[in-house]
Formats: sequence, structure tokens, C-alpha cells
Amino acid sequence: MDVHGRSKKKLMNLRLQALNGAKWAALSMIIVTLFQLAQLFILARYLSPADFGLIAILMVVMGFAQSFMDMGVSNAIIHNQRITHNQLSSLYWLNIASGLFLFIALVLMAPIIVDFYASARLLKPLLLLSAIFIIVSLSSQYQVLYKKELMFDFIAKVEISSAAFGFIIAVTLAIKGAGIYAIVFAMLAKSSLSSALYLQFGLRDHHVPALLYKHGDLKELYSFGFYQMGERSINYISANIDKLIIGKVLGMQALGFYNMAWQMIIFPLSKINPVVNNVAFPVYAKVQDDTLALNKYYAITVKTLSLITVPLLAYLSIFSFEIVFIAFGPGWEEAASLITILAYVGILKALANPGGAILLAQGYANIGFWWNLLWLLVVGIGIYSTLVLKPYVEMVPIVLLALSISFGLIWHYIISRVAKIHYLGIAIHFIKVIAVSFIIGWVVKFIINSIQVEMELIRLLITGAIYLFIYGLYLILFEKEIINQIRKGEH
Repeated sequence: MDVHGRSKKKLMNLRLQALNGAKWAALSMIIVTLFQLAQLFILARYLSPADFGLIAILMVVMGFAQSFMDMGVSNAIIHNQRITHNQLSSLYWLNIASGLFLFIALVLMAPIIVDFYASARLLKPLLLLSAIFIIVSLSSQYQVLYKKELMFDFIAKVEISSAAFGFIIAVTLAIKGAGIYAIVFAMLAKSSLSSALYLQFGLRDHHVPALLYKHGDLKELYSFGFYQMGERSINYISANIDKLIIGKVLGMQALGFYNMAWQMIIFPLSKINPVVNNVAFPVYAKVQDDTLALNKYYAITVKTLSLITVPLLAYLSIFSFEIVFIAFGPGWEEAASLITILAYVGILKALANPGGAILLAQGYANIGFWWNLLWLLVVGIGIYSTLVLKPYVEMVPIVLLALSISFGLIWHYIISRVAKIHYLGIAIHFIKVIAVSFIIGWVVKFIINSIQVEMELIRLLITGAIYLFIYGLYLILFEKEIINQIRKGEH
């Protein structure tokens, strides 16, 4: 077989692996999302908005600390196609050291965080959750290795098992009146099971770390890793700066309403986007020098995400009050009003998200770092100054939407220039899907209002069925090509 034939066969095998990985990742996403949504809906009936405000702060603190977990070099394992056993061993012990450091750092920082928010209820949960960093450090490298080899079937089984375990713990403790500790112990249980499974099977399937640490072996990874760590930490803070400011300026109750609204928006993004991006990143890395292949993979990534996330978020925006009443029960109406505008922010975020993966796959972690630093400053100043002048939580979605539109255009221009991505076809497709999704939603709302159905659950069932039917017809009639590409894995 000639070089061209071998290259073609290699690309075909990669497409099949990517498609199989996406299927497993999708299955995991669906099941884990169902567990998490059920947990959220059940706990909304046992915990107060102020409780959810405290939980939001806990999640932000934990997520930020976790971005420093391995000095940012684990993703370098995926980017580097010729990594050695000695490098992997050194990285493993670096993970352990980072986990211990973060554990100690959070224990020391906990009283300062408590004083900043003037909430003594944060102290014990923070101290308990700090143990997660030690637990996760034991196995995080193996999760990366499974991802690099596109073994998403195993990753899916681990995620589903740990999500189910965490769900059982959270609901049981919430019913027993444990308050925010239902979430705390559920997180500890979920992390423990996940880490144990990755460690047990990773030692068998990949490698046993040698008892060595050679700093010199990691030099080539540090440049990539430090920018990745910086980008990841700043990206996390920029994505959560709204919650930090709301909690400080408006208090935990306002934050509780906002956080519940944002959870409804972020669920489609945090579950659907990674299904595609977790598969896309290693695929982008393998074809990083092939501009034509990158364009094809990137286009299918964005178009796939748009066909799934945009209609979900459009439906959430238009029927937010019915959804919130059914999901959370009475008393959460303020969250529903926030969802209406936040859904538009979510749509723009869905389009922007894959750009980070393609830059990372090509080794441009520095661009993501500086961009997220800029975004953090702009969003932080914008939200804080707005809330000082108009201290209403409803102002936050408006600020985020304005910034997402203006800075989103700049972000996509950067992607098009650096990664040489042709955006015209992608932009036309995205605008078309947005228009179709909202038009269908408004038509469905007009229909349901015309027949005057009052019960929220019945309204939701009817509108959901009609929306799915009409949108399904649109996909069949006008999106055959992309659906066939997704189904066959032909790019």
C-alpha cells in the first residue's frame, strides 16, 4: 500500500474511532445529565435559595483550585504524540504533589474565604471538600490517557457509575435534612469511586509509574502546560466571576436564584459540548498540521453543537417559567426571568467553545490564556460597575449578553486567522439554526396560548412534543447532509 493509501486508511480509522468515542460520550452525557438534573430538581425542594448560593461559592472555589491540579501539563500528554514512560512517571508524581499542595492551600485559605463572604457556614464544607484534591490526584493521569487513546467507552462507564453513586448519596442526605452537606458528601463519594476505578484499571491498561521524578523530562511540556494551567484557571474564574460578584454585592439569596438559572443554561453546554470537544481535541491534535482536515472537523463540530444546543436553549428561553415551576416548584420565579436572557448568552457560548480546543490542539495555549485574562477583566469590571449603580441581579444577564456579542466577534476572528478556519459557511449555518429554533418556539407558544392550557405540566408536555416534532421535520428536510456525516463519520 502506498503512502497516500496508508494515510487515507489512517484517517478513516481515526474517523471511526472519533465516531465511536462520540457515541459513548453521548451515552454518558445523557445518563449523567439525567442523574444531575434529577438531583437538582429534588434538592430544590429541600434546600433554600440561600443554600444554593453557598453551594455556588463552594463550586467556584473548588473548580478554581482544581485548575492548578497538575500544573497544566496533563493535556500536554494528548498534544504530545511521543511521550515517554519516564515523562509519564514524572507527571504522575507531579499530580500527587499538586493534590497535596492544593489540599493544604485550601485548608489555609478557607477562613479568609469565609470572612470575605461573612458566612461561617462555608468553613466546614470547604475543609471537607479539600480532600477531593488528594483523591483525584491519584488517578487523574489515567483519565487523560484513556481520553488520548479515544477509549471513551471506559470513561463513560466510570462517569455513569460515579454519577449514580453521588446521586444516591445526595438525595438520601437531603431527605434526611443534611442541607448543603448532601452536596458535599455526594461530591466526595463521586470523586472517590471515580478515582478508584481509573486507578485500578489504569495501572492495568496503561502503565505503572516508576519511582522517579526527573524535572528535565518535563521541560518540553512546561511551556505548553503553564499556559494551559493559566488559561484554565483564568477561564474558570472568568466563567464564574458573575457568581463571585453577585454573592459579595447582593448576597447569597440573589446568588441562589442566579445560580439555579445559570445551572439550567449551562447543563446543555456542560454536558453536550464536552461530548463533542473531548473527542474533537485529540482528533484535532492528530491532524494539527492538515489545514483541510482541521477545517472539516471544526465545521462538523460547530454545526453538530448548534443543531443540539441551540433548540434546547431557545426552548428554555421561551418556556422558562413553566420549566422552572415544574423543575424547582413554587418560589423560584425570579430564576425563570433570568433564564429568558441567559439562554442567549448560552447560545453564543456554545459557538465560541470549540475554538479553544482547536487552538490548544495546535499548541497555542498562550492565546487562550491572554484571551481569558482579557475576558475576566472585562466581565468583572462590567458586572461589578453595573451592580454598584443598579443593584439588581436581573442586570447581570444583560451585561453578559452585550459583552458576549461584542467580544464573540473578536474571538472568532482570532480563530479564523490563527487556525486558518473558514467561517462563512459555519456562520450562515449557525444563524439559520438560531432563527429556526426561536421561530418554532414562538409558533409553539402561540399555539399553546390559543388553546388556553393552564396547567404548567400539561403545557410543557404539549409544547415539548410539538416543538420536537416541528424541529425534527426541519432536520429531516433541511439538514440531511450534516446528519449523514454525523451518522457515518464521513467528514
